[in-house]
Amino acid sequence: MLRLIISARGDSRGALLPSLLWLVLVLSVAMAPAIVYAAKGGKEFKAGQKAEARQDFEEAFLQFQKALEAEPDNVKYILAFKRTRFQAGALHVDRGHKLREQGNLKEALAEYERAAAIDPSIPIAFQEIERTRALLEQQQQPAPGAAQAVPSAEAPSDGPSFEEALGPPQLQPLSRAPISLRMANEAKVVVETIGKLAGINVLFDPDYTSKRITVELNNVTLEEALEQVSLLTKTFWKVLTRNSILVIPDTTVKRREQEQQIIKTFYLSNTITPQELTEVVTAIRSLLETRRIQQINSLNAIIIRDTPDKVAIAEKIIRDVDKAKPEVVVDVVVLEARRDRAQQIGLFPVSSSGATGLQIPLAYTPRGQTTTTPPTTTETGTTILGTTTTAATTGALPLNRLGTLSSADYSLTLPGAQLTALMNDANTKILQRPEIRASDGQKATLRIGDRVPIATGAFQPGIGGAIVSPLIQTQFQYTDVGVNLDITPKMHANREITLKVRIEISAVTQSVDVGGIKQPIIGQRIIEHDIRLREGEINIIGGIFQRQQVETISGIPGLAQIPLLRHIFSNVNKTLAEDEVMIVLQPHAVRRQDITDLNRRALDIGTEGDVRLRSPQALPELGGESSPGAPAAPNAAAAPAAAAAPAAATSLHFPNLNLTPRVGETFEVPLQIENASEVSSVAMDISYDSRAVKLVQIAKGSFLAQDGQPVAVVERTDEASGKTTVTLSRPPGSGSVSGGGDLAILKFQAVQAGATALDVVPAGTSNASQHGLPLRGTQTTITIR
Repeated sequence: MLRLIISARGDSRGALLPSLLWLVLVLSVAMAPAIVYAAKGGKEFKAGQKAEARQDFEEAFLQFQKALEAEPDNVKYILAFKRTRFQAGALHVDRGHKLREQGNLKEALAEYERAAAIDPSIPIAFQEIERTRALLEQQQQPAPGAAQAVPSAEAPSDGPSFEEALGPPQLQPLSRAPISLRMANEAKVVVETIGKLAGINVLFDPDYTSKRITVELNNVTLEEALEQVSLLTKTFWKVLTRNSILVIPDTTVKRREQEQQIIKTFYLSNTITPQELTEVVTAIRSLLETRRIQQINSLNAIIIRDTPDKVAIAEKIIRDVDKAKPEVVVDVVVLEARRDRAQQIGLFPVSSSGATGLQIPLAYTPRGQTTTTPPTTTETGTTILGTTTTAATTGALPLNRLGTLSSADYSLTLPGAQLTALMNDANTKILQRPEIRASDGQKATLRIGDRVPIATGAFQPGIGGAIVSPLIQTQFQYTDVGVNLDITPKMHANREITLKVRIEISAVTQSVDVGGIKQPIIGQRIIEHDIRLREGEINIIGGIFQRQQVETISGIPGLAQIPLLRHIFSNVNKTLAEDEVMIVLQPHAVRRQDITDLNRRALDIGTEGDVRLRSPQALPELGGESSPGAPAAPNAAAAPAAAAAPAAATSLHFPNLNLTPRVGETFEVPLQIENASEVSSVAMDISYDSRAVKLVQIAKGSFLAQDGQPVAVVERTDEASGKTTVTLSRPPGSGSVSGGGDLAILKFQAVQAGATALDVVPAGTSNASQHGLPLRGTQTTITIR
């Protein structure tokens, strides 16, 4: 550096040029790291800013992400990345909504997954992913009668699975086959028959009283059969073991003594305040009339003691209402444009004191008054002394000299003039873009600005001893000045959002002196209303426009109004102030209320006096009774070619016995089955003329008992109408039989002579898997002598 300076001082142009080149080279090398550092990620950041300006948030997010990867510690990059990440995620969620409404479920699922990948902090993206996947599964498995929404993985079933964790024994019969029973007998016999069909043990309370009832059950479950019989007999039953029940008279005392009681604790996840927990407890207590219920505020829990059915229903209610509140993010844009124009022009007299306006003072300066001239000093240091003249008189005038006054005793001070020509034009634009997130029904507050102190009072400390404190202490209260925003959102089920908005825009306009303390004057504009918007809809709150125009004329009265002379004898000051504020609100749902079809489903909980959870039991699929493909010929039994048929139909028939009983005699009619395949149970209706014959007994045949298994025979006979319904079935788990033989033996007594018809119509035939089988009926004629 010394050589460079010496060369420069030597005025050697040949040596100066190389030195300057070396200086530029040294500075370039020194500044290279700073240039590289400044450019690190800058290109991507600028590209992201341009994309954000044109509302391409996804491209802006990608560019800001690249810039952040280049320089992870740059705060500016971090803020831009996080800001556009939410906007890009919300954009994909909106696209997914539109695609799903159009029926494009796969494309919608891809958009939701993209939103979740961009911003994992958006819960609504994951909720929509689960919902869309459930819809896709329904499309792929269109089962009849199963078009129900797949519940969330976190929402457990409110069926019998509730009771499995509660402790009471579960009824597990040997057979879940549907029960068809038509019977008129003692209630105790009917219940025992149902128990035998299902393979369970039935016990009776010592106070149980049986009475004769008539039941007709068609294709019902065990629980439904027991409920129907209990309704007829005014009883209730409870499970003792997995294969035993106890039937008890339905009285208040017996219910208090015999009904099962359980206790369970529920831990809620989404109630925030004790008041919300109390609302849940109140709902359960009023709906189920549960008296033994307690809330634990410290654990956010509810403890219930009641019957298993009521506890299960209470759990259903808790799971339905314990939902996370929806959340909304509101994009707020505050645009303010202000223009101030001022113009001042004129030639105006100004006095020596600086006061404006025409002011000509008249002073009394009598002759002979003393005047003093102060000394002055020249530039060369010579001092010139002032002169002093002593007058004989002062400013006071004796009365005897009033007659000597003249114009020479008075003087005027003429004012100067000031030419003013000034114009001021100021444009101000303010843009604020905050984001505010709020839960459903909860007020969110946003404050952008300053806190201005305002004096609210003053006090003087008390007197201590003989010392009086002269200090006065002033109390201040701070007021928020700027943009104050209060929003309370309410999300609706149809993807609309209601916003209760209060917007206050304030600023300190000027100050006034009150009691020696400057107090600010705050100008404010307040908007307060309720609006309902669709998700993503932009709402513009405009019309906050203020225009203030002031024109001030200061001058000589009269002359200031003359058009041509007004600019000479007056000063014109014009002020124009325009202020416009526009506020834009755009709500986005970031979390919806997770309500599934399971929550909306209605439950059968019995009657008001008997509240119980009735869970439907799945019935085995039964095949309907179907007719054979072609009717058989009347003499098909004797035709040898019938054996060559591709598939012979299973049918009932009476053998040709040529029975001719006499009146009063008892005779038997065997009912046979042929071409049977895998038969486990047969139900049928038998019709006869009750005036001619009387049904004495129905006994089992050898067909269902061919392997030594016992056969249950359940019958219901109506003697007046001559109709009997009978069911013959093998024990559960004993398998099926095939072939042919005697299905049942019908024992009659002849009552009246003549010919009488005997008809048999199948009412239901099934195999061991409880699948329905086709069966053809039969008829015959008996002649009584």
